[in-house]
Amino acid sequence: MKHKRIITIIFALAVLCGGAWAQQKQGHVMRPKPRGGGNTTVVGQAQLEVEYALNATNLHNPDTYIDLHVLQAGQRLSKHYSRFMEQGDSLYDAYMKANPHAEGVPTSLYTIGREGQYWSEYQSTEIFTEQGQQTLYAWMPWAMERYNAYYTEPAAQQKWTLHPERTTLLGHSCQRATCHWRGRNFEAWFAADIPVRLGPWTFGGLPGLILKLYDTQRLYTWEAVGLRSGSFPITKRKYEGFHKDSRDHVYKLQVAANRDHLKTGGAIDRRTGQLRSFPHPYDPLELEEP
Repeated sequence: MKHKRIITIIFALAVLCGGAWAQQKQGHVMRPKPRGGGNTTVVGQAQLEVEYALNATNLHNPDTYIDLHVLQAGQRLSKHYSRFMEQGDSLYDAYMKANPHAEGVPTSLYTIGREGQYWSEYQSTEIFTEQGQQTLYAWMPWAMERYNAYYTEPAAQQKWTLHPERTTLLGHSCQRATCHWRGRNFEAWFAADIPVRLGPWTFGGLPGLILKLYDTQRLYTWEAVGLRSGSFPITKRKYEGFHKDSRDHVYKLQVAANRDHLKTGGAIDRRTGQLRSFPHPYDPLELEEP
């Protein structure tokens, strides 16, 4: 009985640790140097701003988020981006202004959230949606900045099935919806009283704002933690050095970087002259290759 109990405890711990590992989408890929605020231009106005916690272990503690995503929804133009990256850019700019001769910036100043010192494509991408099209600007990790790129594809491609179940999120009654998209099954909870057909990341198309979204394996989870109405400027960078690319190529580079960053980035072992390799398992949000 004692041995059986020990095995049961070990199994329970493995399940818990496995769940934590499943939600840990960062930890292996080196983040590039800070972007800085850069030159930005106001390109539109949003009437709604939503904050989503990405893979939070505690919704009340942003330090446990992989990222804090922001959706700015306007009548003509919408933007989805990382609040943590935005905050890091501001801290970097402030430090460099105060220390103009500094050779570098302390990592602790601009790495925010859980495992913030590492790169993730879900944090290092900005998405603009306009007239049924979305353009994604993707920053690549360290040693792969030459592949920084953007591409355009149709917005809200998911085909949803509505279900009668309901729950309450941020004081709004939300209905359940499901879809199969690019190799995974997803569940969403949307608020029909907020007539915005958008949601986190590239998801949308439901008759109301998506306030919670996850794949059925719970590898990726977004949940709204803030909701404000008003007038919010939508800004856009110059995206210097970015080149036009295809989703096919960007997707393959991002997956390859997650699975073996050193090899994909072309890191050379000085002793052998061969490509260095440090492979890791990785499950992307989209399983189906373009």
